[in-house]
Amino acid sequence: MYNENIIVKDWRNVDLSFGLIYPNVYKIAMSSYSIRLLYFMINSHENYVCERIFLPERIKFPASQDTTSEDRLRSIENKILPNQFDILGFSIQFENDFKNILWILEKAGIPLNYKERKESFIQKKGIFPLIVGGGPVVTSNPMPLSKIFDLFFIGDSEPNLDLVFKLFLKYKSKKITFLKFLKLATSIEGIYVPSRSNKVKRAVLKNLDESSIPNYQLITKGSSENAIFEDRFFIEINRGCPFQCKFCISSFHNSPFRNRSFENITNAIEEGIRYSDFNTISLIGSCVSGHPKFSEICEFIINKGKRLSIPSIRIEHLTSEVIQILEKGNIKTITVAPETGSEKLRYELGKKISNNKIILLLKELKDSKIKNVKLYFLIGLPNETEHEIDETIEFLKVLGNINFNRASLRVSVNPLVPKLNTPYEKEINSFLKKNIKTFKLKYQKLEQELKNISTIKLKFLNLKNIINNAKLQALISLGDENICDLLINYYLNGANFGSLRRTQKELNFSIEDYFLKIKGCYTPWKFN
Repeated sequence: MYNENIIVKDWRNVDLSFGLIYPNVYKIAMSSYSIRLLYFMINSHENYVCERIFLPERIKFPASQDTTSEDRLRSIENKILPNQFDILGFSIQFENDFKNILWILEKAGIPLNYKERKESFIQKKGIFPLIVGGGPVVTSNPMPLSKIFDLFFIGDSEPNLDLVFKLFLKYKSKKITFLKFLKLATSIEGIYVPSRSNKVKRAVLKNLDESSIPNYQLITKGSSENAIFEDRFFIEINRGCPFQCKFCISSFHNSPFRNRSFENITNAIEEGIRYSDFNTISLIGSCVSGHPKFSEICEFIINKGKRLSIPSIRIEHLTSEVIQILEKGNIKTITVAPETGSEKLRYELGKKISNNKIILLLKELKDSKIKNVKLYFLIGLPNETEHEIDETIEFLKVLGNINFNRASLRVSVNPLVPKLNTPYEKEINSFLKKNIKTFKLKYQKLEQELKNISTIKLKFLNLKNIINNAKLQALISLGDENICDLLINYYLNGANFGSLRRTQKELNFSIEDYFLKIKGCYTPWKFN
């Protein structure tokens, strides 16, 4: 196995070092476009160095109980320890990665609480890296992590990343104090400093063509399971989503919907091919099929002799013409999200697509070269009763009888996790104690009714864990600064569900009461 396009700089010739952290393992981290983009953006400055740090495999919580060497946590490029960087930047894509953030900090010998680090900065007892965070979880609600991080990027990072770096260099060169740095940082649009509790306006990059496309991306060659996402070129063709489904953060946290120009996309692909040897081009965006030149982009990639990869696609965009193009692009599996078999609930979500339309689409897909379909469903939707679960079962039975091959319909059923700053932010009912039993029964009924349909692959490995994980994710999504204390103690106690129960007792805190508070219209965080 060998790697292309890794950037290794001589630290003696740089003014600022940035440890780019995705708080999960290598394979998952390198599936993130954000990591590739930030790595390219920061390293494009001659006097900055950016190196990657990812979570090691097979760790034990907390890090104080993990007996493995801290050397496992060195950067990929120059094998630098995390505490030797000027800044550590976490790209936070999923709420349940928070425990991995704490593990990385603790393993690196960095205090978990920003107040302790801040005091060390002021008294000059020891210098720790500046700890910054960004990503959809942070933009939605940084409060549950607010006692850990020094600074957050709210919204798009492109408009303000270099502004923060230049300001930090003033502090590093001792032109300003650390407290002055934090104060001045609050004047940058999109920057939230928890210690100053400043009001913040989400940063928006209005023209997506102004976002750099990494022309040379990290490519891995060879037989390795880690290479699943690395032997491909990622290109973001749009940002946000125009459909505004009520549960979706992309529609509300990444608005407005912006498309990159066709010329910018094709030029970037040409440049990428010139720099690197890769087999596949992955289109990135919450609604790639919403690009007005979607078909033309796909055709351009195919004509370059490259395989095509796309995320989920809007059902209403899957025309016969598009299906033919995706066939030419050698796509074997397509992902769509009906969300529910109840047309009433689907329309309430904001997806005005009939069951009949979806059935006709799958019949067309069955006769195409695209033989596998991933179908995403949600459970625990507002106004959902047993009747709507029955409708979903009947709908899936119809789909299962379309005569796909065995296990070709890969059905994923996930609990609705309400996200702050979306229309469904108060929809917490499913996680209240009085409703948990009913919630489980809905899952069990789905599994029982669908298990004998050979074309459908549906499996819940551990229903209790599915619901507990979703409940914890909802708590982080909707939490305030007090939730941060709960999460830190939960982590220190072992980061399992037993430790979460113990932590609630130790802190005299009730997740149930907090959810009832949210249901009663408490909102811990708003961005402008």
